[in-house]
Amino acid sequence: MFVAVFALMAFLVSCSGGGNSPKAVSKSFFEKVEKGDTSAALRMVDGMEDATEEEIQKSEAFLSEGTRNMAERGGVKKIEVVSEKISEDGLKADVELKVTYGNGEVDDSSTKLNKRKDGWKITMGK
Repeated sequence: MFVAVFALMAFLVSCSGGGNSPKAVSKSFFEKVEKGDTSAALRMVDGMEDATEEEIQKSEAFLSEGTRNMAERGGVKKIEVVSEKISEDGLKADVELKVTYGNGEVDDSSTKLNKRKDGWKITMGK
């Protein structure tokens, strides 16, 4: 179930910050969700600045479920970047992560990002 939760979170969430690499953005997302900082996580979403209040509330509730799921698994013990591939034009990236939890479970995760003027953002689209 958590793999599906993360896949949707990765689909919805991103990180801002002009100097951050795609892999740093992907790791930062997990850290924010684990800490329950859903507001900060949502500020990292490509396109969330245009979201309605209802969309923001639904997304925060969804991310809070991810936080609870991580806690139930003993928290995040380690986030390992498996690969980072940046497109030739430097505007898109794919990051593969391996997330190890305190209870020993491991999830593989894939994140797609777009480069925006304020940094890398996890995409909401294809």
